[in-house]
Amino acid sequence: MSRAKFIGVFLISMLFLIQGRVFAWGNTWMGAGLEAMVNAARWKAGPFRYSGALQIDNAGHDSDIYYGSTLNAVPDYTFSAGPDIQVFLPLKKRIVFAISESPRYVFFLNTSHERALNNTFAGQVHFIFDKFYFQVGGGLINAKQRLSTELNLNIRRKEDSMNGLMLWQLSKGTSFALQYRRLALNYENLTSGVANIRENLNRSESYIDFIAYLQQQAKTRFYLDGQYGSDVFAESISRFKDSRSYSVFGGVEFLRPTTGFEGLTAGFRGTINIGFQYLDVLDPLHKDYLGLSGKTEVFLGIMKLTALHIFFSRGPQFSAYSSRTYYVQTICGAGLSRALSRKVLFSYNFFYGRNDYPAEEIAGGSASGRSADRYMAHAFNLNFRLGRELELRLLANFGGRKSQLAPRPDSQRNFIGFSLTYGYSLAGLLMPASPVFR
Repeated sequence: MSRAKFIGVFLISMLFLIQGRVFAWGNTWMGAGLEAMVNAARWKAGPFRYSGALQIDNAGHDSDIYYGSTLNAVPDYTFSAGPDIQVFLPLKKRIVFAISESPRYVFFLNTSHERALNNTFAGQVHFIFDKFYFQVGGGLINAKQRLSTELNLNIRRKEDSMNGLMLWQLSKGTSFALQYRRLALNYENLTSGVANIRENLNRSESYIDFIAYLQQQAKTRFYLDGQYGSDVFAESISRFKDSRSYSVFGGVEFLRPTTGFEGLTAGFRGTINIGFQYLDVLDPLHKDYLGLSGKTEVFLGIMKLTALHIFFSRGPQFSAYSSRTYYVQTICGAGLSRALSRKVLFSYNFFYGRNDYPAEEIAGGSASGRSADRYMAHAFNLNFRLGRELELRLLANFGGRKSQLAPRPDSQRNFIGFSLTYGYSLAGLLMPASPVFR
């Protein structure tokens, strides 16, 4: 079904199924979240509400922009810059049109062929009823950026997506959501010929989620998410990677509002998301994956003005190499954040990651598989709130990587620089129900 047909069927079905009086912003937690987001938009122009920021990201010196994926280290000075804009058009608080536009220019001083103009666009239509909330939309991404921890090269990706969501607020503390998402992923090939990325990774992905929510307290929301996914590769040479996935995730979202740097170090914030995934590779000659999956990131205030940060993610990722199906990426880390004042925040985080391939796809692998990539990083941030809408962040990252696949099996990557944000950017415009998509 084409995107236009899907959206049309979704809207018509919604209008016929939902009867009764429409309430302003409804009585669903998603409707309340949308209301808060629209009200948070800083500026108005007639019926439109909008918010935006001008950002300079990761400006500084990188000791190796390819992190061991080339025979020799390639140091360079780099930055990315561009606006981040969100626009809302509410129609009597029953229908809300929303768009997000984020163009970025990526600059490299010496490696001129890596300079790029990237863009991320998303558009949504929100329908707010008393006990129901609907959302349909899509997005376009055209960006040249680091492919993955498996292949640390800058590769242009074109992503075309559409999504639909229905939330039913059964009672004040109980709700159910059904979500659909489809992606078409297309990559450009490398000129160096390391791998045929287009053949190995071009694909379409489809996901359906059914989620049950339980929220008995204002600051916590529990959920259980059942997900079905399908991956179909575009090129016949990579059809052995075609797969289906079956997953169950559970966890809790901590909804504590934050105000200023002091608020960022108090209470609980973040999402615990953990579960199991079965990746069924349809080609019987290749091994399936059954194991732990999910993404968790929480901040816990452990003393006044100090918070503990814990991060964990794990799951299968399709390989960029033609002889391999997937690898299991695991990243974990911990750190501390300390508010030095109302306008200064210091944080340190340590991250450790590894990529594991099925045993038969790595030379010398054992029955339990073999880690082909291991990496770690120390990250230091010092944030300064220079004004109501101006924030400066000093960055220092020091990392190391050991790889069986990269041209340099033992490599280092250090980055020292800054990021600068002027304005106010609204996060979470798409508001997906499943924490897996956030």
